[in-house]
Amino acid sequence: MPKLTVDHVRAEVVRFWNVFVAKDSEALAEFYAHESSVFGSAATRSEPGRLAATRRQREYFGAHSTVKATTGPIEVLVLGDGSAAVADYTFQFTASKVMTALGTPTEESIKHGRATQVFAYDPDGKVRIVHEHLSTVDKPG
Repeated sequence: MPKLTVDHVRAEVVRFWNVFVAKDSEALAEFYAHESSVFGSAATRSEPGRLAATRRQREYFGAHSTVKATTGPIEVLVLGDGSAAVADYTFQFTASKVMTALGTPTEESIKHGRATQVFAYDPDGKVRIVHEHLSTVDKPG
C-alpha cells in the first residue's frame, strides 16, 4: 500500500465534508472502518462510525433539510510507516430542518467546531476513518 501523505489526508477531509453537505448517506457510511469509533459534537459517549453515519442520515439528510460546512486549515500528522494519519482542524457547520428524536425539525449551528479524524488503510487497501472526535466550544462575549 502507498504511504498516506499530508495532501491525501487533507483531500479526504474535504471529500468527507463534501459528502456530508451533499447528503450522500452511502458515501458517508463508506468513510468509516467497520471497527471505527465516533464522538459526535454533542455526544456523551462514543458510537460505531457506521451507526453515526446512519444517525446523521436520519437527522440531517431529509428532503427539506439543508447542510453547510466549512473547515479551517487542516493539520495532518502522518504516523509511523505512513499507514495511518491524524487530521485536526476547526470547522463551522449549520443545518436547517434537522430531525430530532421526537420528530420535530430544528436548526443547528456550530460556529467554533473542532475535529480530529484518524485515517488508516483497511485490509482492502481503502483509506477509512478509524476514529473521529467532533466538539464545539462557546466563545465568550
